Amino acid sequence: MNRKNFWAAVIIALSLSGIGYADEVDDLLSYYVKRFKPETASMTISQKPDNTGLFNDVYMDLKGVVIENLRLDRLTFRMKGVQFNDPSEWAKGNVECRNAMQIQASAHILESDINRAIEAKTFGGKDKWHDVSMAITPQGLKGKGYYTADVKLFNLDVLLEVNSGLKIVKGKELWLNNPVVKANKMDVPDYVTKKALTRIQPLVDLRKFPLPMSLHKVDLKKGSATLTTRTLPQALTKGLKYSYEK
Repeated sequence: MNRKNFWAAVIIALSLSGIGYADEVDDLLSYYVKRFKPETASMTISQKPDNTGLFNDVYMDLKGVVIENLRLDRLTFRMKGVQFNDPSEWAKGNVECRNAMQIQASAHILESDINRAIEAKTFGGKDKWHDVSMAITPQGLKGKGYYTADVKLFNLDVLLEVNSGLKIVKGKELWLNNPVVKANKMDVPDYVTKKALTRIQPLVDLRKFPLPMSLHKVDLKKGSATLTTRTLPQALTKGLKYSYEK
């Protein structure tokens, strides 16, 4: 084999292995890394996409993903028959997931990350929460915090305690379900408690995540919640693998 053919063979081998050689799939993974800043990310594909951006089978595993100020401890999904836009656009940061025959997904969330997201979300303005804490239990959420409401001529600072289940709304949002609210032995108007809860709903919003997936189930354990589609995503055991580590 002459030198020219040798290096051609090396490039082809690296391309097929998914490592050491930049290609359109690297560009796709780079897009998700830049947008969601994961701590680690891996993508496994059954084969390279065609020239329209169609993949037969894709599996992604992202850890420490940030979506709209909420950290997801782990997000995994598997997409079959998934159509993206033209691969020539991916290097420019133009990525669009247009449709998929099937998407299976799982998102694992820690109560500590939910608390940080709520705190960041609800500060500011005349009406605000402060000193918020929330615990995830197998039975639901138990939360408490002080809510400062602008009531007519004065501010009302009231301790609210909330016990609530959880529900998925429209396949994208995690909401409190039938919350029971207790105030600190004060005659607090109903509209104040309703307004306070409105400030933190939804707890989780995945509408900004650029994949057409719909969640179905919430599994609660002490200290964490897992949102899943009807079918759990299974990792691809064979294929081309791409990875990133922060």
